[in-house]
Amino acid sequence: MSLPRVIVVGDSPLMVQGAVAALAASDEWQVAAGLRSDPAEAWVLLDDGITVLGHADDGVPAQHVPSALLSAEADPERLRVAVAAVLQGLSVREHAWAPQAVDGPAHEPLTARELEVFELLGKGLSNRDIGGVLGISAHTAKYHVAQILAKVGAATRAEAVREGLRSGLIGL
Repeated sequence: MSLPRVIVVGDSPLMVQGAVAALAASDEWQVAAGLRSDPAEAWVLLDDGITVLGHADDGVPAQHVPSALLSAEADPERLRVAVAAVLQGLSVREHAWAPQAVDGPAHEPLTARELEVFELLGKGLSNRDIGGVLGISAHTAKYHVAQILAKVGAATRAEAVREGLRSGLIGL
């Protein structure tokens, strides 16, 4: 069985070379520098941040393609974990770099704690369960959820999660 192919794409040869070297440290895939049009199971796109895109079958909507968003400062281990996750069909979002959608309205920035709560909200946890995971009271979790709803302009938890997924604030 052949190993998955990962292509690193970027304008800076030095950045591309560094990412190739970081990924080549794993024997879980074949890695090379190349173009986005090169055949592969995943592509690592280097620009202001690091985007890892998984392979999409024909007809699969873009929002269902596994992807990872990392800051440009992500360490090699984080990059390898993100590539492995995308190859398994998962999406990853690094909280420090959660971009707003270009075609939608800008939201008031969420705090680090609100982003943590938002991720758990996206997993369908109740206020009580969110509080248990984060070591806060259900009342405090409820406050954070209310802040999130207000900041993303949502009336319900479901609307907030939809907006969070659309804008890249949370992943699946």
